[in-house]
Amino acid sequence: MDLADTLITVTDPSTDLLPDEATCRAWWNLQLDRLPAGAGAPSRSETVALRQAVRDILDAQIDARAPARASIDRINLAAAAVAYTRQLTRTETGWAATTVLSTTHQHGHELALAAVADSLIDVLAGADHQRLRRCANPTCSMLFLAHDARRRYCTQNICGNRVRAARHYHRNRPT
Repeated sequence: MDLADTLITVTDPSTDLLPDEATCRAWWNLQLDRLPAGAGAPSRSETVALRQAVRDILDAQIDARAPARASIDRINLAAAAVAYTRQLTRTETGWAATTVLSTTHQHGHELALAAVADSLIDVLAGADHQRLRRCANPTCSMLFLAHDARRRYCTQNICGNRVRAARHYHRNRPT
């Protein structure tokens, strides 16, 4: 969802938080601890194409409509570009399965794109798809997974407070 949220859709025109190659590369560098070992930064064009597909699919899920077939194909293409291996690991509480992404090519950027695609697949195919929300603040376009059923805002201390403060102001301002 972090990639989808790099496009602010409540502004006209939409605001792109990845406007150039340097900013895009910097964004991917901030994600390195969440990516498979050896992942590199994809180009801005590859990132924007994947973001468009992710955003379309997430918006469609929230709006209870079908996403564009091209978006699904883009996600599946990114996921298929790398090999997946499941490994069994022993933990303090028992057993766990770990999915390892790897590429036989020298294209580390494919690992990053596949990790995003894999994460989206996990969200939509798992129980989390019912927790997918769009922030209820009309000036925000962030998407998030709600930890409880009552959560309406991407961040309570920013968006939630802004909405409550605006509501209070409109209720109590002199007319």
